[in-house]
Amino acid sequence: MRELDKEEKSPRYILFIGITGIVFLLLILKLFTLQILDASTYEEKALKNRIRTNVVKAARGEIYDREGKLLAKNTTGYQLVHYDTKNLSSSEISILREIQGLTDEQIEKRLFNEKKSRAEKLRETIFNIRKISSLTGYTTDYIITRFEKQPRTGTSNKILVIEDLDKSIALKAIEKLDNDKIDIVEYNKRYYPEDSIASHVIGNVKPISNEEYEKLKDKGYLNDDLIGKKGVEKQYDKEIKGQNGTEYVEVDVHGNIIKEIKNVESIRGKNIYLSIDLELQKYMTEAFSGRSGVFIALEAKTGKIITFVSNPEINLNLLSSRITDAQWSELVNSKSKPLLNKGIAGLYPPGSTFKAVTGLAILESGISPYDTVMSTGLYKYGELGFRDSSSRGHGITNFAKSIEESVNTYYYYYSQRAGVSNIVKYAKEFGIGERTGIDIPGEQSGTLPTPEWKKSRFKKRQDQTWLPGDLINMSIGQGYVLMTPIQVAMVYQAIANDGIMLRPTVVDKFLSYDGKEEVRQPVEQRKLGISNKNLKLLQNALKLPVSSNRGTANILRIPGYPVSAKTGTAQNTGFKDHHSWILGYFPSDNPKIVFVSIVEGGGYGGVASGQMARMFINKYREKYEFNKNISDDKTKIKK
Repeated sequence: MRELDKEEKSPRYILFIGITGIVFLLLILKLFTLQILDASTYEEKALKNRIRTNVVKAARGEIYDREGKLLAKNTTGYQLVHYDTKNLSSSEISILREIQGLTDEQIEKRLFNEKKSRAEKLRETIFNIRKISSLTGYTTDYIITRFEKQPRTGTSNKILVIEDLDKSIALKAIEKLDNDKIDIVEYNKRYYPEDSIASHVIGNVKPISNEEYEKLKDKGYLNDDLIGKKGVEKQYDKEIKGQNGTEYVEVDVHGNIIKEIKNVESIRGKNIYLSIDLELQKYMTEAFSGRSGVFIALEAKTGKIITFVSNPEINLNLLSSRITDAQWSELVNSKSKPLLNKGIAGLYPPGSTFKAVTGLAILESGISPYDTVMSTGLYKYGELGFRDSSSRGHGITNFAKSIEESVNTYYYYYSQRAGVSNIVKYAKEFGIGERTGIDIPGEQSGTLPTPEWKKSRFKKRQDQTWLPGDLINMSIGQGYVLMTPIQVAMVYQAIANDGIMLRPTVVDKFLSYDGKEEVRQPVEQRKLGISNKNLKLLQNALKLPVSSNRGTANILRIPGYPVSAKTGTAQNTGFKDHHSWILGYFPSDNPKIVFVSIVEGGGYGGVASGQMARMFINKYREKYEFNKNISDDKTKIKK
């Protein structure tokens, strides 16, 4: 037998032939599986690779005033996007910042020792960044930061480089585009026709932040969405946003669209109608020109706010666009605090406007409204002295007179007899120390001081003890008590509405894309646990500051038209003078409107704030009473 024949019959040869046969058999089985058994599955996957899914953005709902006047709408904005954006490591970002100002020759020299693939990525990236800079005027350093921080989205690894490009720059850039990775795209931009009017109510939108996107991506938000940042735009973002649609298209290997397969239409966001009256809002904003402060007016029987001025207001179109560092710094550091919604987040001592609360607590504790105290101008408690509103004193004072002339001594004395527990109890009846629940985000709860609060507030034991002076100061709205203007307004709304406190609201109704109207009904917040008798005594007393010659609010005296009001002075730091308060409602016997006015640094009492209130009352009557009467007369004549 030949040696070769012996080798062919050896165990190793037989094993080799066996393994080769098994491998060949497995390949045949795999081929059979791919082409026969799993053909449909892989055909489906291939089809999916040819199908592109595009999001069809829903149009954001518009915002109107109570009469249908436009306050916020959508317009066309421009964004610069970059496609096929490579992920960059921190070291690569550092290299980009290093080479951004170098010549092409210097860049090649710097990248010479880098890996070929890395050098190509950096070379291409810096080229595109420079191109974007030349098209838009934005610095390369800013654009590098965008490349670093912006998340990549979709199969195209798209990033948003410039969020709000000036229209003229965008149109010029479009003409010069010669890079298939850079594109100028249109988007729905927010526009506010009235600029700063009612800015703290309306709010503004901006592109969603990375942090917001991570929290909201499971709720239908995309990384290039606009999202409400303040005001109604934020509070009702879900309702205004609408529902995105989807477009399915077939594309070729180059990404070109071959045909549309399926469309799911987007659903437009709801339009919002505010309870704000634009005409009154403009009028009172102009009245506050050059002054800092707040003016709020709301319907006594519904809680719907018709005017809400927090001055200075702020240009919403500026906030919704890309704001420069210098502009932002000016807003943040301004003494007048234009970014603060003072109506819901400004904390002030309520001053003598708080006497309505203290007075009811005194009456509810069992003290007769006819009990009196002698006001000499200075109230002595031990060795401590507390001044009255008049240095000469007010003489013998009962409850009604204490409201009429704002007699501090009455509250100093009778708050001690009523006790801190009673004062706190009835302050809580009005919700003091709690948020009102107004439908504007950012509301502060204020401070209602109590012995327990003081103990937890201060670290030093000697500062934790509740002292008689604490209650004395609190009784006239000074000391530790702090309230927002909307909180004080709701106190007087409950008084005007016979003890029923309604939730303050700025949204009147929603209107969906299909015309369905959703009117918001008044919501009862609480019913005061106060006797009708004592409430009536306070209502009658609140007429006196206006009607009496010695009243502190007689600036609001209008012949034949009764107004109820209480003035106040808020001590403060940072201003040359005290803040001026006035609160009230009109007409006295059948209240329609509750108002609050505070002028920062306006001086003692209600002179400065009273002027604002009087202007509003006259303007309101001109629009809603005089014109209505004329209209009614014309109707009668026609009949």
